[in-house]
Amino acid sequence: MNIQKKIDVGLTIQQSAIKADQAHSLKLSGLSLELGGTPILRDISFALPVHGMNILIGPSGAGKSTLLRCLNLLHQSWQGDLHIMDKDVRTWPDGADALRRAVGLIAQKPSLFPCSIAQNVVFGLGRKARKQVSDEHIEQVLRQAALWGEVKDRLHDKALTLSVGQQQRLCIARALALAPKMLLLDEPTASLDPRSKQCIEASLLELAATMPVLCVTHDIEQAKRLGGQIIFMCDGHLIESGDSVDFFARPERIESREFLRWSVCDCS
Repeated sequence: MNIQKKIDVGLTIQQSAIKADQAHSLKLSGLSLELGGTPILRDISFALPVHGMNILIGPSGAGKSTLLRCLNLLHQSWQGDLHIMDKDVRTWPDGADALRRAVGLIAQKPSLFPCSIAQNVVFGLGRKARKQVSDEHIEQVLRQAALWGEVKDRLHDKALTLSVGQQQRLCIARALALAPKMLLLDEPTASLDPRSKQCIEASLLELAATMPVLCVTHDIEQAKRLGGQIIFMCDGHLIESGDSVDFFARPERIESREFLRWSVCDCS
């Protein structure tokens, strides 16, 4: 199946899943955060379906990346309520490290370890689990990250020999090796070539059919391609959220219309 067909199939599946499911994988209510006395997030409330694509958009400085770090407990000084899989994240079983294994966070710039491709895939597992992991599991997560076909004959090569786009997909595979319940991605295709961008989008759409995916992007065309739920933020506020088709065709808020038309807004 070619990449474009994978994108079309994945988009159809994840949109159907969102409409069918009424349960939520994540619920946050009144989440606010100050850093150094400056308000960064202001009374944010929304929910994610049990699986499907969710796109977080807004201008630079809106608080999008900070919000992802709150969901992953990399920021812990926030106020409000946050539940993931019906569990309060502040009392997550076995603590923050266990939460981060369940809620994978992929940064904008790939971060790899100076070892082989295969070793990078399993790096997040415990020492005992790394020794017991099967070749089939490594292949499975590399396929899920749309990377297997490009690296299957070079798994023992250094990971840093990969292109930047391949490195980003390897980071996704490393997160998937931990069997996460949710994926958070912060500008995962920023500065990548069109081919790498298309591969990652196809992979995310397939993953969104089985788990919730929350992706930050500044690329409005990418947001339209990925679809699902759109969450628009500006100046630390959640301005508007809703189905991507409705949001892009008929945004309700003037701030949303200005942002889509001019790529700027004044929501202060």
